Amino acid sequence: MDNDKEIAAAYTALWNNRSLAGAGIDAVRQAIDLELLDKMTHPRLRKPLLEKYFSAMQRIVNSQLNPVDKYRLVELHTERLQHLREERGEQL
Repeated sequence: MDNDKEIAAAYTALWNNRSLAGAGIDAVRQAIDLELLDKMTHPRLRKPLLEKYFSAMQRIVNSQLNPVDKYRLVELHTERLQHLREERGEQL
């Protein structure tokens, strides 16, 4: 359970203008899905899924987070990207 809270804390430290629906891993997954799908942006201005993923990876890698938190966030973003692509019927 501590691990979930650490991931949530790392996510909110990196995306400080985003609020989570809870403190667990499910809330982080939901927030990552919203970010990757660019749901916070007007439909005409939304960026493609892979472009949002790439931007998130740059933000994570260039952050001041410790390497373990960076790895966890990269792993979670990659998992969510694969899930969203499968859900949309896209090739992996």
